[in-house]
Amino acid sequence: MPWVYDPHSGGKKIPPKMQEEICKQVESFERTRPWYPKIQLKLRFKGQFCYVDTIEEGDDRLFPLCRLRNKPGGWGLALFTYGSERYQPCAFSDEGTIADALKISESFIT
Repeated sequence: MPWVYDPHSGGKKIPPKMQEEICKQVESFERTRPWYPKIQLKLRFKGQFCYVDTIEEGDDRLFPLCRLRNKPGGWGLALFTYGSERYQPCAFSDEGTIADALKISESFIT
């Protein structure tokens, strides 16, 4: 079987210091959006992934939005699809920033 590059695999564990920086970037991003504070973003970290969920004012339920993958040189993005209840990789430049990924995901928030 030939070797094929898969941009949606691999990655490195997100260290605690980077997790703090990501949280600051996301908080800064959401404060500039028209849907904030009625809808807020909540982050979860597991291995090389940063899961972004939304939570609406007055509702305790978390709704999955997207998953960021920590990769050398940038981030991979997968959007949560409710039809399959899975994260589906999307076309996103691996050199994009977290804010770029959130802008792509933002259309699914409201």
